[in-house]
Amino acid sequence: MASRQRPGKHARAVMSDCRWQPLSLAARAVWLALTDLGDVKPTIRAPVRQGATIEEIARCIAADVDAVRVAAAELVQCDVLEPVGSGFRLKAY
Repeated sequence: MASRQRPGKHARAVMSDCRWQPLSLAARAVWLALTDLGDVKPTIRAPVRQGATIEEIARCIAADVDAVRVAAAELVQCDVLEPVGSGFRLKAY
């Protein structure tokens, strides 16, 4: 039987990253949610041709699309997310 993933297991590593402090609360929340989501959805973190769209990310983490769009732009700017095709993937995982 496969062991269950513990939500938030990446939090300590992400929160100790030097890029964490200057981020807005929305960007922090999206980054943490994406690290957990990356455990079950490889397109979020693996080198792929097509990343997850803003709408897909918002649906998966149950967030407002506009809030995710703003947070994603901030995360791209600080080199946490990278554009892939018409979507995004975590660059820092």
